Amino acid sequence: MCLSEAHRKSRVRGFQKERELVRKLWEEGFACIRAPASGAKVRRSVQPDIIAARNNVIFVMEVKTRRKGKAIYIEKDKIDKLVEWARRAGTNAVPLVALYVNREYSWRFVPVTSLKQTEGGYYKVSLEDMSRFYDINTLKSMSDKSKKLENYL
Repeated sequence: MCLSEAHRKSRVRGFQKERELVRKLWEEGFACIRAPASGAKVRRSVQPDIIAARNNVIFVMEVKTRRKGKAIYIEKDKIDKLVEWARRAGTNAVPLVALYVNREYSWRFVPVTSLKQTEGGYYKVSLEDMSRFYDINTLKSMSDKSKKLENYL
């Protein structure tokens, strides 16, 4: 298999996991969408991979998956764009990195403020830290603390 074929398969697996996460969040009561241009050739675009909202809280996510338990590195530019999108969305927007490591952990969500920057300008997530990051129930709990739309009608 040539490198480009391996890269293509990796991207396809990533897209599948993004769609899986959208379904899971929807089942848990979130309104959510996968940004169709995320990861596409629109490099100047400022778009998160997934946007999920519940009770007036917006979670904007960069999705990262791994097949094996290795540290995950994320380009600084991607995190900067995620933070900018959340800033523009308003005070109730929470920028997160959504992580999935094949069958080792359930989905985990890392606040960008918990990311560690490397000397090379990347952000690193150590898998030893996975258990302390948010799960979907934590996101639900965070959004339950916000006022629901019915309170304004």
